Amino acid sequence: MKKLFAIIIILLLSTSFSYAKDFQITNIFGALLQSELESLTEELGVAIAFNPMAPAEPLGITGFDISTEVVYTNFHDGDLYWKKVVKDYDTFSSIIIPRIHVQKGLPFNIDIGAMYVAVPDSNIKLWGLEAKYAILEGTVVTPALSVRAAYSSLEGVDDIELSTKEFDVLISKGFLMITPYAGLSAIMIDGSEESPLIALDDVNKTVYRALIGLQISPFPLVVINGEVSLGQVAQYGLKVGIRF
Repeated sequence: MKKLFAIIIILLLSTSFSYAKDFQITNIFGALLQSELESLTEELGVAIAFNPMAPAEPLGITGFDISTEVVYTNFHDGDLYWKKVVKDYDTFSSIIIPRIHVQKGLPFNIDIGAMYVAVPDSNIKLWGLEAKYAILEGTVVTPALSVRAAYSSLEGVDDIELSTKEFDVLISKGFLMITPYAGLSAIMIDGSEESPLIALDDVNKTVYRALIGLQISPFPLVVINGEVSLGQVAQYGLKVGIRF
């Protein structure tokens, strides 16, 4: 089982790294416009957002979850602004962000967590923090209900500053080794350009979306999680982790 777990992690990470590209603002296709910066901020903001990838139920005071995740985000790559911000002008229709995600249970139904990734052969680096409070722990017959707050920041890209603040309401109900969950999210995205080539106003966008997910525990301590976020920018996540 340990070998299988290691193989899955290696495959997930290697697949993600093959999509790595550098972001850098150029003037080859004309200066980046304010409206284009706003669209770019929204799409990249969703891509770097620290989405839950976990059900509503709390881990408990002794609980711990460490996982490898990949999050796939669709882009509107046909728009010209992508050529203006991707090095070598090689645009792409989606991006896969790998990340290491760690969660720890605390007293009073509180979970805290963090994620980080530095993508090889790219200037993309991400980090994020989260806190979740279970209003209802959930029982054999009743669901769990929680609220969650998260923050993420894009690092390593000199020409673009980007961060997100996310607030979620999650509900889940476990059935043996399967735990489906759903939620509503509000993502506040703050973006700005730091390029000497242009001078545009900072961007503040709020994106609302719904999410559905399914967590499966095929073996003791092992969880496999799939999550889909439905909104203007579609996003899909896959997680393999150890949870106890």
